[in-house]
Amino acid sequence: MEYLPAMLTLNNRPNAAAAPTLDQVVELIPDAFVILDGNHRLLAANRAALDCLSLSREALQGMGCGEFFLGVPGDCAGAGRCPLASPESMSRSVSVLVYGGRGRQRLNIRMTRHSGDDGDFFGLLLYPDAATVSGSSENVRLVGQSAPMRELMRMVERVGPTHATVLLLGESGVGKERVADYLHHCSGRAQGPLVVVDCSTLGEQIIEAELFGYEKGAFTGADRRKIGLFEAAQGGTLFIDEVGELPLAMQSKLLRVLETSRIRRVGGTEYIPVDARVVAATHRDLASMVTQGGFREDLYYRLSAFPIFIPPLRERREDVLALAEYFLREVEGGASHLPLSVPVTDLLVSHHYPGNVRELKNIMTRAAILAGGGPLLPEHIAFQSRQAHDADTGLSAQPRRVRTACTEAGVRAALAASGGHRSEAARRLGVSERTLYRYLEKFQIRG
Repeated sequence: MEYLPAMLTLNNRPNAAAAPTLDQVVELIPDAFVILDGNHRLLAANRAALDCLSLSREALQGMGCGEFFLGVPGDCAGAGRCPLASPESMSRSVSVLVYGGRGRQRLNIRMTRHSGDDGDFFGLLLYPDAATVSGSSENVRLVGQSAPMRELMRMVERVGPTHATVLLLGESGVGKERVADYLHHCSGRAQGPLVVVDCSTLGEQIIEAELFGYEKGAFTGADRRKIGLFEAAQGGTLFIDEVGELPLAMQSKLLRVLETSRIRRVGGTEYIPVDARVVAATHRDLASMVTQGGFREDLYYRLSAFPIFIPPLRERREDVLALAEYFLREVEGGASHLPLSVPVTDLLVSHHYPGNVRELKNIMTRAAILAGGGPLLPEHIAFQSRQAHDADTGLSAQPRRVRTACTEAGVRAALAASGGHRSEAARRLGVSERTLYRYLEKFQIRG
């Protein structure tokens, strides 16, 4: 990489008045490129790097290596954590997780170290990691800078490279699938498939065939052999969402697979070895289900080898605006509404979000559609769970709450926030339980 020597040559001309600034020099480099000083603090970045990291020049200026690589301000973590402190990193390209404005992303970094008149410099050439080029890099990032999110990312990055089974816990809508995706890309299986199955959407008779596959003639309609999701996840990760919905009979079969790493297709006689890491998730209290006989104790302990709790959005309000801006960028034309106005940001931060991140995403998508080509205004922000928001803001317009909350999204949010208990969901919506049943039939909501 010849960029850094060229920069030093240009910047050390005898005639100081003719010398370009550091920012001007790095802009001559077509690839994403940043310069750090000998104290591991960022001096300059070109436009390609700003776009790659989704950060402004002001945000990057002076950023230390701890925040750049780990998202945590502070001193250098030293060899083993900071690539700049590892001599072997200077001779080859290294794949590292780098902090950015929209969360973490995996990048390859080719770096060189040189000496100038003012001390040592590091030149870092950034480019996408080969393991994530085929997919969308947006899908492997976690958005947020709050203390709970930084701790969550630390936990995921710690367990990712291991073979441990992980259990993701948290309310409905907190983003368990996104965390599972991030964990997969932090693991040594990132180049393998990430296969997702949602147990809450499958009937008891279908789950076994989906997980293990079936042989031709195994049942009526089985006119061919089909591999199951365990086989499809070979060499990768199988994410079993809402594992608490598994029937007891299937729980014992899942436990057997976890212990033997072998499956048998429905209607088959041979056992097939499988190599898939299992990541499970649930919004239910599995420990209570074990006590009540609804979940096998041995499977619970097998799945919860490494539990990770994903905090609800109301406990990390510092992340609300970053998430809102991220979701706006995902909507076609949504980025034109950035930056958000103060009245809009105040409204977003004040909400309770019983539907968590999923609710916020729906809010921002709807707001962008309503705003169209004009500015995004507070009246475009329509909360799906009005009662919770009114409680936060001291409002008491009961008739308006009922009309607003009893949409399909409102009913689903209330059920999610109440853990599926219909009487509690009805109370949250401000309607009778009989009225809630009518809404469940109208919207064809199960559970």
